[in-house]
Amino acid sequence: MSKLVKDLNDIPKGVCRCSVCGETKDNIYFNWYKYRWTSRGGKYRLRVNTYCDVCQKSTSKELSKIKKTLLKDHPKPEYGDNCDLCGKPVYEHRKEVPEGVDGTWGFQCDHDHNTKKFRGWLCKPCNTGLGGIGDNLESIKRAERYLLEAEERNSN
Repeated sequence: MSKLVKDLNDIPKGVCRCSVCGETKDNIYFNWYKYRWTSRGGKYRLRVNTYCDVCQKSTSKELSKIKKTLLKDHPKPEYGDNCDLCGKPVYEHRKEVPEGVDGTWGFQCDHDHNTKKFRGWLCKPCNTGLGGIGDNLESIKRAERYLLEAEERNSN
């Protein structure tokens, strides 16, 4: 059986700060999509996320363990059920959202990364957005303050 080898070809030179451990590491320590194509036909590598290899492996292992126990008490919703955050109906893939339906795609298990406790089933855009701004109540409050202040500035 052959072992899967990470393709390091064409990975841009540079470093990235891991969003999990906070360490700044060379780009080779992160996962990259094989190739993406530009509108002019050129190809480039795109980083999958900002988790270093070590944290990615640890997070995947953590999620697998959580999902095994979680699914017993919190079964994954059926596609067509609503996201716990945005309330929109969730379909398996983006392309499956029916035309004219304000729907979304891809149920994902949302959990507290510190306590490992289940919080709900979110669509991919909500889960990604929540993680992007900090995945905690204080970051949500900061986002709310920002939006309220921007609305106030723009209404004058």
